[in-house]
Amino acid sequence: MMKYTLIQVVFILLTTTTIVISEENNNENPIALLVNNDQPKVNITCLCTDDEECDQNSHTCRLTESYHTCYASWALEQSDGLVHYTAGCMHNEYLFTRLMCSLNKTDRYIICCSQRNECNDLDAYSKEIRQALLSPLSPNILASHQPPNSYSTLIIIIITSTLGVLVCIGVFIIIYIKQKGLINNRAAFHTKKFAYVDDNKKQNLFQRFLKCFYCRDRLSRINDGCIPSDQSLTGLLDELSTSTMGPALPLLMQRTLAREITLEEVVGAGRYGSVHRGKWREDHVAVKIFSANDERSWFREIEIYQTVCLRHENLLGYIAADNMDASTYTQLWLVTEYHENGSLYDYLMTHTITIPTLIKMMLSIASGLCHLHMPIDSTNGKVALAHRDLKTKNILVKKDLSCCIADLGLAVKEVRCKPKSRKDLLLANASDQEHVVIDIQANNRVGTIRYMAPEVLDGTLNDRNFESFKAADIYALGLVYWEILRRCQISSTENDAEKYQVPYEDVSQGNPNADQMRDIVCVKKHRPPISERWTTHPIVRPLVQLCEELWIEDPTCRLNSLNIKKQLKKQLELLENDLSYINIESQQQSTQNNGPWTA
Repeated sequence: MMKYTLIQVVFILLTTTTIVISEENNNENPIALLVNNDQPKVNITCLCTDDEECDQNSHTCRLTESYHTCYASWALEQSDGLVHYTAGCMHNEYLFTRLMCSLNKTDRYIICCSQRNECNDLDAYSKEIRQALLSPLSPNILASHQPPNSYSTLIIIIITSTLGVLVCIGVFIIIYIKQKGLINNRAAFHTKKFAYVDDNKKQNLFQRFLKCFYCRDRLSRINDGCIPSDQSLTGLLDELSTSTMGPALPLLMQRTLAREITLEEVVGAGRYGSVHRGKWREDHVAVKIFSANDERSWFREIEIYQTVCLRHENLLGYIAADNMDASTYTQLWLVTEYHENGSLYDYLMTHTITIPTLIKMMLSIASGLCHLHMPIDSTNGKVALAHRDLKTKNILVKKDLSCCIADLGLAVKEVRCKPKSRKDLLLANASDQEHVVIDIQANNRVGTIRYMAPEVLDGTLNDRNFESFKAADIYALGLVYWEILRRCQISSTENDAEKYQVPYEDVSQGNPNADQMRDIVCVKKHRPPISERWTTHPIVRPLVQLCEELWIEDPTCRLNSLNIKKQLKKQLELLENDLSYINIESQQQSTQNNGPWTA
């Protein structure tokens, strides 16, 4: 009883100190009044500038969740040296909203609030803020300060609280020691009446105690963001990742891990930025560094990777994300698993494959896409996703020559909103019991034109039906399968694989625009050519027929990813039963190829 009383006294002293200090800060520091310390509210209207996502015909936006927030941001652009002001709503997940609201750096100052309507309607031309951003070496005039008269009161409160806490801790230690002495005396008395059957059971109990103590200590270090010095990356992911989690690691541990990575060589580049091979302790990782003007793509890809139950062996494994200061600008890092074989595009350019490897690659891609497309209805269920940019450059080849799908920055989610309670479910109409929202993030990037489905090219895709996005992925999957088929060696005596080509290279070289591809795919109804050697082989012929069913013009007639996965599993079983293919060695023959253009 005395222990709980002491805890209450310590809690009251600390609470009183916090309240007094907060009142002093809020009364004396006008800048502190701009930051929201109230309980978050919903249905709050925020000021919205023209370059943000505003409500239609309005300069406002609305908060729909308790963790959403209004914001006002002053950013110093390196291109023109001017301070740009933006305001709007931040609709990201809770952890990243908190992260952004605390990101006041030398080139950006942000204020978040949600206590009242248009709480972010602040002075866009604030002289103090602009002076602080334009003169980063000068004293930060935005920092909170205390007037001279408040220091004496604050010092007295701190000294009194500290002495009170120390006295309480001392009393608690004395009581604890006395109680421990009594417990030891009782244990010595009862030991005479209690004996183990044998020494093994005693040892097992001791081992359980050590294991429990080890797990508790490890859990406390994980919550603090600490990573044991002897921990490998594979062991860390296996220990912390579960099927019900979105991210593999806690947020603090992600930031700790990212700051311990050493960048090595550049292994890829694109519109988003560059991909580096990095090293964390003894393990290699891939670090995708986004350019500063592609911040939305970085946020979107992190948000997709945070999806519950997303982790799958045929989806690129997400490890961490962080923003790193690089002297005059900020780098946006996305850390994932590293696969030394690179993309499927690069691998097919320099290697041929055998029939077993062909089916293994096709099945692994179908498995990853099936996991993306399929929702999981449960308490911690997974939403359905569509990739929207499936191609060989966004598929990686693993060490065992299976594949995993990467680059989820353009993915779209199908969010099913159900009634929150049973009462709401009974009152709702049958048509209102489940409301479907298609979550498409505004983004300047578009998919790859060569892989766009006919309905995307001619503008007939129904963007209110999520099945339309899944069908567009299936069309692109058929083109990817065709590329793999070309590099497959069918003959057991010679390498009869064709030279690598991107889809429609035979009718359109270079980088075609949307109008040219629309004329090829929608008007002329052209599809990739089928080789004669494929149609005469008993194992490959069904795979060719599968491709033709995937790129059919009518999206409603295309197979879904689950049926594709089942068909390929059946082909793999037939192949395993055919002993003539079991002992075929994998052909990884390098070929001389100038390499096609960027698709």
